[in-house]
Amino acid sequence: MKVLVVSDVHANIAALNTILEKEADYDILCCAGDYTDYGIYPTEVIERFRSLKNTHLVYGNHDLHVINTYESKEWKNVEDGKYKWVHYNCEQLNDQGIRWLKQLPETAYFEADGWKYGIAHQYDSGYGTIESRYAFDKYWAEHYGTDNTGNRRLIFGHTHRQCIHILGDGMEWLNPGSASYRRPDDPDKTAHYATITDGEIRLKQIPYDRKPQFEKAKEFISTDKMMRTEIQDFMFFFGDAKTSREPLELRNKITITEIKRDGKR
Repeated sequence: MKVLVVSDVHANIAALNTILEKEADYDILCCAGDYTDYGIYPTEVIERFRSLKNTHLVYGNHDLHVINTYESKEWKNVEDGKYKWVHYNCEQLNDQGIRWLKQLPETAYFEADGWKYGIAHQYDSGYGTIESRYAFDKYWAEHYGTDNTGNRRLIFGHTHRQCIHILGDGMEWLNPGSASYRRPDDPDKTAHYATITDGEIRLKQIPYDRKPQFEKAKEFISTDKMMRTEIQDFMFFFGDAKTSREPLELRNKITITEIKRDGKR
């Protein structure tokens, strides 16, 4: 059996579609949240997930932020210079999309190839990780019941950092990384995800078309509407800016290097 694991898609339909095309033979798909915010196609991402079969999905903290912002109506009257990608996402979404986000659970559970899996967006309210078998058992009991027998794995998102932590025999947790973008200390521009085939975990990366995200950020540079830091993040995540705080005065020097599917520039 093949399990496809994604997380933190962040309204990036190009990255999501690239992964789904590559791993079209999956049997189960799970997503550890953050379908929206910091991207430009939230509705398309939601509709894509709605169309998929055999899924186990949970919400993320950015999804909650989008829900709360949308329902507060604050996105309708944002002052110039304070506009963020969350406001842009709210403009693109409708009531149906918000209802879909709201029906997502905090945790999910499934079994495959002799393993029990628990899914959640994040371990705690910050960027904490499970570093001991005691902490693993405690978290499992709180969210998935007191039966701690058999092989168990936890799947988290949120940090945007790929990893596999083996705490003992049959006790592991993993993060597939973000399908959309890295943290500021990681210049990698590929989409990150994981597959679990017959119980074997593989962390993967694949190039995708970053141009739509990059071009949208460039559109906002010429106005005073978007917060400068929000634009700078995009120029780094999806363009070739050297840092996430590259001066926007250098925007004409910031380009996008296309990466082919074989990973070559």
